[in-house]
Amino acid sequence: MELPLLANQLSVSSCGIYGKELARAVLAFKNKQRYFLRGVFAPYLAAVINASCVPQPGQLTTLIVPVPSSLKAVGQRGYSPVLSILEQGMRSGLYSRQLVCRSVLHYRVRSAFGGAQKLKSGSARRGGGEHFIAERAKVPGQPIILIDDVLTTGSTLRHAAMACHKAGYDVTLAVALALTKPPNQEPEQ
Repeated sequence: MELPLLANQLSVSSCGIYGKELARAVLAFKNKQRYFLRGVFAPYLAAVINASCVPQPGQLTTLIVPVPSSLKAVGQRGYSPVLSILEQGMRSGLYSRQLVCRSVLHYRVRSAFGGAQKLKSGSARRGGGEHFIAERAKVPGQPIILIDDVLTTGSTLRHAAMACHKAGYDVTLAVALALTKPPNQEPEQ
């Protein structure tokens, strides 16, 4: 995925292709309050994050930063899916010691109550300006890994990465629980 502001590419890894059982499980977790599935997803997400993390010099930790859910989605579900999976992994000791989960991204007020991304067209996802703000980095160049649930167009991760870059972070990687196939490929049933 290209990030114009960063003048480079952002590598994105995922646990699997969004289709068949994975799609049904993600939808059950997100839309049918099957909260117990966080324990099923946590080891897979941790494995991808741990395998993708580049060791940092000295004692510098890498932050695992969940892409936040909109306030509307959290109100409907009662939880933030990505954050709950990451917290389950942290409680279970699945992450290396150099990784720390921290919510540094927040929706801008005008975007916080927005609807589901899947209901928006590709151009609506790409447009719309800045959706997120990030807390200022305490250590300039603090490495972070962005985490999202489903990668469709890459717009959400692009906006999140640009907000983190503006706040002084070094966005090293993005990880998604599931990755959709490009539009020219047949979706799995």
